[in-house]
Amino acid sequence: MQLSVQALFPHALLRARRRFVSDATWCRLGTTLRLWARRRRGRRELRELDEHILRDVGISRAQARFEGSKPFWRD
Repeated sequence: MQLSVQALFPHALLRARRRFVSDATWCRLGTTLRLWARRRRGRRELRELDEHILRDVGISRAQARFEGSKPFWRD
């Protein structure tokens, strides 16, 4: 009779599976936090642009203010 590794060490596999889920969750969280930081920085920079640059980009001061005032978690 041959036993599988899972039959011999069920607790180790369960712990490894839990760690994998945890690692994936931390990875997603890190990705989300980096995205939010990039949005926050970009919106702050957009609010600080002068009229000449805004005209070159093709947006008005009101549009820049509107986009710049969005919370970082909103797309």
